[in-house]
Amino acid sequence: MKKKLISGALLFSITIYGQVGIKTDTPQKSLHVNGSLQITNEFNVGGDASKAGSAGSAGQILVSQGAGAPPTWNSLQGLSGQSSIAFNVFSTGKSVNGSTTFNSIPGLNYTYIAPADGVLLIQANVYTALGANSGSGSLVFSNTQIAIKVNGTETFFGMSTPIGSGNPPAAMNPETTVIIGKINVTKGAAYAFDVVAKDVYKFSGTTGAYAGTFNWSTYSSQSSIVATLITN
Repeated sequence: MKKKLISGALLFSITIYGQVGIKTDTPQKSLHVNGSLQITNEFNVGGDASKAGSAGSAGQILVSQGAGAPPTWNSLQGLSGQSSIAFNVFSTGKSVNGSTTFNSIPGLNYTYIAPADGVLLIQANVYTALGANSGSGSLVFSNTQIAIKVNGTETFFGMSTPIGSGNPPAAMNPETTVIIGKINVTKGAAYAFDVVAKDVYKFSGTTGAYAGTFNWSTYSSQSSIVATLITN
């Protein structure tokens, strides 16, 4: 059973259960608006039949709590708070040239013990290059996959494609791959990081590439992994 009340140009439907529909004869909830909704003042959620809900605070967002529960106001705190350098380490060598299984880049491993709860932002900057005499064809290249392991699990990934002509000298055409990740950390817990690399494809006749410290002529440049801790 429902009643229809006409007020101006709006049509309201009220069911026997107290459901109100605006522009609908079959309201599905206590208030069902079939159309746009404009709110010119605060919007409250939660509360009960005798208490007002919360309007939240400036800058907060509504987060669903699932069916049958009111949404809640939450702050975007993932990247707010005090920041400090957690660690910064550099490569001391190269991964195995042309390896088709993940192997570590020397020096790019570190075990971090979190001094506080927070979010750890991680960035790896990794050089890859073709190895010496990496193929005799007119074109040589490989697809090298790089990963950051966290506690033994490959967690964040990147790709690189060093390319060159036949029989390139060592370290020809290096590429830089940047991998960015984020994890939540708990005070006192240990987190082991390890940057690894492998070739997932080698063009015909290409022997492969390596990742890590890039050497050329009289100079060299190291790959690195750096982390920033943002405390809650």
